[in-house]
Amino acid sequence: MAKRHSILKTTSPVRRRRAAGAGLLITALAASAVVAGCNNDEGTPSPQASGSPSASASATTPVAAKAGAEVTLTPVLKGRVLTMKVTVAGTVLVPVGAEDRKPLPDDTSFVDLSLGSDYTFGDGSEPGGADGGGVVCEGATKPKTGSQTYEPADPHTFAKPGTYTFTYNISFCGGPTGQFTTTKTAEITVA
Repeated sequence: MAKRHSILKTTSPVRRRRAAGAGLLITALAASAVVAGCNNDEGTPSPQASGSPSASASATTPVAAKAGAEVTLTPVLKGRVLTMKVTVAGTVLVPVGAEDRKPLPDDTSFVDLSLGSDYTFGDGSEPGGADGGGVVCEGATKPKTGSQTYEPADPHTFAKPGTYTFTYNISFCGGPTGQFTTTKTAEITVA
C-alpha cells in the first residue's frame, strides 16, 4: 500500500477542512483597504481635501507571486534496497477546501499544500503516491514560499540488478492554468 506523506501520520483526516483564521483576517484587511480608498458613491478614490499632504490615496491590487516548485531527488542505495529522499521547494498558491472554500491553515506543511503526488520505481512494481485530500485551486489566491524534505515511500527492494528510472510527480495550485505539476527523475543502477 502506498504511504501518505510521512508527516501526516499523526494529523487528523479533516486537517484540510479547518478554516484558517489568518486567511480570513487577510481577506478582511484587503477589503477594508479598498473600501477606505473609495469612500464616495462612485467607487473611485476620493480626491485629497485642500490643505492635506500631497500623498495620493488609491487602492492597490496585489501582484501575484510567480508560482513554481523545484524537486530534488536524493537516492540512497544499499545493495538492492533504495531509500529516496525528496526535497520540494518553491512558491505555490495555498489551495482551498473543496466544501468550505477556505484556504488551508498557515501551519500546513509545504508538501501538504499539494494536490497530490505519485512515484514509480521503474521496475514494474506498484506505483505509489498520495492524493491532496478535498482541496481545489479555484479561488486560491494566497501565495506561500517554502521547502520540505521527506521520504514518500518505505525503502524499496529491487528484485534483480539493472538500471531503473525513479519518477516523481507533484502538483500544486498556481501558474497560468491555475495548477501545475513538477516532475523529476533519477536513474538508479542496481549491481
